[in-house]
Formats: sequence, structure tokens, C-alpha cells
Amino acid sequence: MATAIAKIARHYQVVIPREIREKSNLREGDFVSFEEREGEIAMIPVSVVKKDQAYFWSTKWQKDIRESETEIKKGKYKVYRSGAELKEDIEK
Repeated sequence: MATAIAKIARHYQVVIPREIREKSNLREGDFVSFEEREGEIAMIPVSVVKKDQAYFWSTKWQKDIRESETEIKKGKYKVYRSGAELKEDIEK
């Protein structure tokens, strides 16, 4: 764990020390969130996702995608030549 000291400047601005920035892969323009934890302040890098795409980045969706990819790699999939063929298989 890296530790560094920084001074709070005018307008409560803080420069993130180089070692911390590099270790955290932070770049100018990145977003971070702040959490208060028992008297300490934690700064967490975050990604911003458009609302209409948020579901695709949810934990459940990502888990389902990983499971699907695993099944495909194992050859556990079926090719349908028509919608009727798919419907017939679903209704079994």
C-alpha cells in the first residue's frame, strides 16, 4: 500500500501524488468518488456509464455473459436455420 502526504489548497483542491496516480492508473479527466470511512476519506476511481447502457455493465449481466462464453467454448450451443426451428425447440 502506497502512502503519501498532500496539502489541501485553495478551494479544497488536492494534488494526487505521482506514485499514487501511477499505481492507480489515474489520468487527467478521470472520475473518482469519495467515501467517508470512520474518520478517513477514501478516493475510489470510477467509470461513468450511460444510463441506457448501465444494465449491460451490471454484475448479473456480466456474470451471464461469462457463463455464455464458457458454454460456447465447450461447444454447448445450437444453430437454428429459421425462427420456426427455434420456436419448435423452445416449445419442447
